[in-house]
Amino acid sequence: MSAPALTVAAWVLMAAAAHAQQAPQAVVEVNASRDSYDARRDDTAGKIVVSREDMVRYGDASVLDTLKRVPGVTISGGNAQLRGLGAGYTQILLNGERAPSGFSLDALAPESVERVEVVRAATADTSTRAIAGTINVILKRAVSKAQRDWKAGAGASSDMAEGKTSLNMSDPAGAFSYSFAANASRNTFRRPVTTVETGGDAQGRPLYEHQLRGSDVGNFNTLNLTPRLTWELDNGDILSWQSFIYANRLHYHSRYVATYVTGAPRIDPLTGSVTSTARRTIRSDVAWTRKLGDSARLESRIGIDAGNYATALAQSSQAASGTLTLDRFADGLSRDRALRGSGKYSGRAGGAHTIGAGWEGSVARNTSDRQQADFGLAATPERYRADIRSLALYAQDEWTVSPQWSVYLGARWEGIGTRSGGSGLANVRNDSSVVSPILHTLYKLPGGSGDQVRMALTRTFKTPDAARLIARPTLTINNSASNPDSTGNPDLRPELALGIDAAYEHHWAKGALLSVSAAARRIEDCTVQALNQTDGRWVLRPENGGQCDVRTLEVETRFPLQSVAPGAPPLDLRLSVSRNWSAVDQVPGPDNRLAEQVPLSATAGIDYKLGALTTGASFVYSSGGHARLSQDQFTFASARRDLEMYGLWKLDSKLQLRVSIANALRHDWISDRSYAGAAGTYGTRATQPGKTWVRAMLEARF
Repeated sequence: MSAPALTVAAWVLMAAAAHAQQAPQAVVEVNASRDSYDARRDDTAGKIVVSREDMVRYGDASVLDTLKRVPGVTISGGNAQLRGLGAGYTQILLNGERAPSGFSLDALAPESVERVEVVRAATADTSTRAIAGTINVILKRAVSKAQRDWKAGAGASSDMAEGKTSLNMSDPAGAFSYSFAANASRNTFRRPVTTVETGGDAQGRPLYEHQLRGSDVGNFNTLNLTPRLTWELDNGDILSWQSFIYANRLHYHSRYVATYVTGAPRIDPLTGSVTSTARRTIRSDVAWTRKLGDSARLESRIGIDAGNYATALAQSSQAASGTLTLDRFADGLSRDRALRGSGKYSGRAGGAHTIGAGWEGSVARNTSDRQQADFGLAATPERYRADIRSLALYAQDEWTVSPQWSVYLGARWEGIGTRSGGSGLANVRNDSSVVSPILHTLYKLPGGSGDQVRMALTRTFKTPDAARLIARPTLTINNSASNPDSTGNPDLRPELALGIDAAYEHHWAKGALLSVSAAARRIEDCTVQALNQTDGRWVLRPENGGQCDVRTLEVETRFPLQSVAPGAPPLDLRLSVSRNWSAVDQVPGPDNRLAEQVPLSATAGIDYKLGALTTGASFVYSSGGHARLSQDQFTFASARRDLEMYGLWKLDSKLQLRVSIANALRHDWISDRSYAGAAGTYGTRATQPGKTWVRAMLEARF
């Protein structure tokens, strides 16, 4: 059945079911205490909520490290992925709004976060730029009692060390309350890397093999602050201010020595570089919530984003004779500024309906300055800019048809306009808009068995980042078909997706769940990477590549062992398996997966508590394998196996010690990129040895 026919059939079935339920209507009352509420079980639009307790359990350095243990989430290249898809298919939100430019989950300490929501199917009240799903990070905001927490810890691995400290403070004082979180860290590292470059002719006969051995040596320092102030006014209105401030500095030098295994030398025997970067980001919001009667409220928010990203890169390459063949220095500064606003009305209607409507808008500008000097001769400075304007309107209705059945209907219109240009480039204008109808339904089987089924139909999309719309080249040192330059494409179009999700869930005890879910996406104008040779250099350029189908099957269970075996030890068990498939029409198979999708991931974990001791272990697996990017481009990534363990000792009521071990299996990371076409065969394979981390954290409450 085609995707449009499937959508129509689903809507007809829902309408028929609603008609069958129509008896003399009565007000449906749902009485549930806060303690009994479970978002995973009770929300019509299903989501996974990762609590702050879960995030700090393993002493992770960042939220990104925490998410790899969440079912269905994989980590690749410093990005969190749903359905095995990164590259912008997974949407990242900060307090329900799209994260500021340059934001990374690797930059956020778990201690600054109240919870993380993982939403696999879109809803109308957040952006529908979420083909694979949404990860919404909620910064610390709840203040129910005075709290003072301080943590300090250190970690070590071979040739690597880290130190971190955090402070959390909150206090309610009548109508006023505040919270403040501060986190700082320093990481020193030496990362050895071995790269093998190979080449052959068009018939596959080998021509050369070169090995580059070296390491990256440096340090990485971070600081983030999250202050929040809240006032409850005499009329019941709530006024709040919250900011997120982040800064980091990275400095490292690299030195690589080439060994010529076979064939004539194609690269210099000695290359090196020195890299320095500094990022400063602030997001600040003022929100006002006005109560309208007993069940309605109006929320308004205005905010600003500001960020600077400075880079400095020195590159050199030396021939066997000692002559410098490359002596380059480039520095740049990228500036992001944005003004945001939003408004939302929500309330109950008719007793069984919870309705909402709202708007979101933003105006953003990115400017980038870059200057390069080769052998001391400076080239003309370059400047690029991109202006982005967005506006969204939405409405939604969550209808409790009966105590067993609820339906969510929503619609969202989202328009985005981009203006970009720069040195030597023509001004480019891109405008797009998408209307997204959304349906979720939850049906709890009668009899109190805890069995329930879900379904969702969504229309989502993905817009190209502003940087990918600017045809600005990024150059590599040893340019080849397997190590190409990259550039943007001002003609990129948004990708549109029609999706369906379905799930069966069985909740049989507190904290006990069995879930089986499946999903499919039909994506139009999906982005692929086109490789071409221009002026003697290989260049990678994004292009729209036709249609793509994505499918996912997930199985998850978690439960206290005592829920199935009374009298058993107090163990909490969890297990999940996710299988992903995708195929891009314009790329020949096999392995023509979208965006190097992770085909298979799995998690397993156990937690045990006995008196003052809490301990546990977690195993995370992500498959790799071969992927075909185009007619003549291929990649390979090794599977990842991460085993982690932790122990928490409560020394007294205010002091505890946490010890954790990460990457206990010392898994190496291998990545490979290759080309096989009319120009011959080329390959670049990099191997980075794995390192086991041991961390200790002392936590005090005062």
